[in-house]
Amino acid sequence: MADIEIRFHKDMLVLSAPVDYALERQGVDMAADGEFVSLMEPETVRDAMKLEVMAGAHCLVTNTEGICESRLAHKRMDGRAEELAQAALACVQECKPQHVVCEVGACGLPLDAASEASRLQNMEQYEHAVRAFGDAPYDAVLLNGLRSVQDVRCAIQGARNATDRPVFASVDLDDEGLFGGCAIDEVAVALDAADVVGISCAADAQTCAAAVRRLASLTDKPLLAQIRIKAATQSEKRRAMLGTPIPGNPYALPDALADAAIVLRAAGAQFLRVCGQATPACTGALAVAVAGTDCVR
Repeated sequence: MADIEIRFHKDMLVLSAPVDYALERQGVDMAADGEFVSLMEPETVRDAMKLEVMAGAHCLVTNTEGICESRLAHKRMDGRAEELAQAALACVQECKPQHVVCEVGACGLPLDAASEASRLQNMEQYEHAVRAFGDAPYDAVLLNGLRSVQDVRCAIQGARNATDRPVFASVDLDDEGLFGGCAIDEVAVALDAADVVGISCAADAQTCAAAVRRLASLTDKPLLAQIRIKAATQSEKRRAMLGTPIPGNPYALPDALADAAIVLRAAGAQFLRVCGQATPACTGALAVAVAGTDCVR
């Protein structure tokens, strides 16, 4: 049993934010050079990871969201998944976190749900990505940003073929708390094949919490709630400090994230994470809000 699995349905845990935004603020073009930086300047990535640990993240997530072979091929880095995986693992392990979670994003290939060949091709993308991490000491795999019900099924099965460690699976919801314009009920059935069921949403805390509550009614698995952040302008920060709601940016200040963490915990989430244009201060807000608390389900 992986160490993290022992904590399922027990204490609240915060995952580290992606380091992409932190590196972009340092001038790195992550869309073009993200993988190159991971290989050639690992200390830059490691320093960003250390800030997440200092902020209070219990679980460090590897910077391997784009590790599927189909996505690496677009950057002319096909065949280097294992090299990238090992470099990412070395970075997080130097930070000595409580838990290590290996992230694998959507493969991006077209998927015909009616075609067995198409499903198999997608499944193999995820299986190959997870196998790239080898037998290294990590706790779980996070399949993130999955695009459809069938993509969820392919990703989870591919990960299961590659490892017996816990699998987190998460989909992105829109600002209404919907998945592809529909209620989350159907995708929740597919997500239930994972060990931890997750959503990512940029909506306000109440909308996110409503989605978490709905998931909690559909599965008994631990729940992951990811809040997508948009960096606030100075004007938005000033208005937020005066208590003025900011349309389109409910998390202009970290304080709003602390409030959201409390609401999401009450809704049933055990794992919390900020993503998008998130900073260590955002991670810290979540960590402080749930420090020393147990999950409610």
